[in-house]
Amino acid sequence: MLLIAAELPDDAGTVVFLTSTIGGCITDKFNKKNTIVYTDAFPEGITISMELDDFAACWQNALALEDFQIEFIPEEVPDVQH
Repeated sequence: MLLIAAELPDDAGTVVFLTSTIGGCITDKFNKKNTIVYTDAFPEGITISMELDDFAACWQNALALEDFQIEFIPEEVPDVQH
């Protein structure tokens, strides 16, 4: 289960999407820098402050990671100090 976080327009906050529930997205016709994302939870769409190409790249990466079932389990990650 992977999540994608995105800012809402006008500093209205942040939304978090469950990748597997996203059905599609389109460019907002009123503001080309925003994207409308359609999900199971937001079937009417929710506008985010991210261009379509950027959101699509995040979505595609998340889907690819899910396909390969890449997860990080705390016990598998060694303690590293920077």
